[in-house]
Amino acid sequence: MHRTDTRTGTRRRTRRAETRTALGVVVSIVVGLVVTASLVVAPPLSARQTTTSLFPAYDGFAYNDDGSLLLAFTYFNHNRTTTSVPIGEHNMFLTGEPDRGQPTTFLPGHHRFQCMMVVDGDFDGVLRWRLSLGDETHLTSDSMLQYSWEFDANSERQARRDVDPTTAPRNVCLNRSPIVRVLGPTELTGTVGEGVKLFGSVRDEGLPRNVPATAAWQQTSGPGTATFDIPDTPRTLAFFDRPGSYTVELTGSDSVFERTASVTVVIQPAR
Repeated sequence: MHRTDTRTGTRRRTRRAETRTALGVVVSIVVGLVVTASLVVAPPLSARQTTTSLFPAYDGFAYNDDGSLLLAFTYFNHNRTTTSVPIGEHNMFLTGEPDRGQPTTFLPGHHRFQCMMVVDGDFDGVLRWRLSLGDETHLTSDSMLQYSWEFDANSERQARRDVDPTTAPRNVCLNRSPIVRVLGPTELTGTVGEGVKLFGSVRDEGLPRNVPATAAWQQTSGPGTATFDIPDTPRTLAFFDRPGSYTVELTGSDSVFERTASVTVVIQPAR
């Protein structure tokens, strides 16, 4: 009986050892597969980053009081840098005139209302914008007058900025004034002789073509003199020579239209 128990125990220990060994092999295989799979499915960001995706998009429409319609086009640039696509077979409208003043320079990201267009009331809802970059070609949606494309109140307000349908030229992208903002709080603080950071933004749809939008800072009020480290860039440093309350203003221009935004800066005496 004792010998039988010993052999049984030996067989059980042997089986447990074999099982542990087998499990170890399986775990090693599974871990290896997981590691291999992770390398295949989730490569580093730089390997996943596309360099060709540029999408035109239809942004919606609104009815105008005179019976015409206001259309909007936008784009998504998935590249990390600004991309240029000249007018031609790679950047064109497919119905009628291929060049309607659409963008040729595309900033990274999503940019709405980059082509605002007024069309007559008999528009049939077919006007597709095609963009090609690398080996990808994308077109905007058809069936443009479906009710689901009609602007909500907020989008319509943004779309109508600087647009007068009664005088606007038909069937072309409209030049609108730049969007100019001073980001951050409405009142900044600083100290005499020390730089105050100004964070401005000037954005434009790119019309007129080949004329980059410009930015310029200036002082409009205050007890002393404000000077700007780089006055022709939206983000810069401002220095003030006396304590008190100042107003500085950022102007954005596309050579035809300009807009301004301002911020108050309260300066304390030097420490």
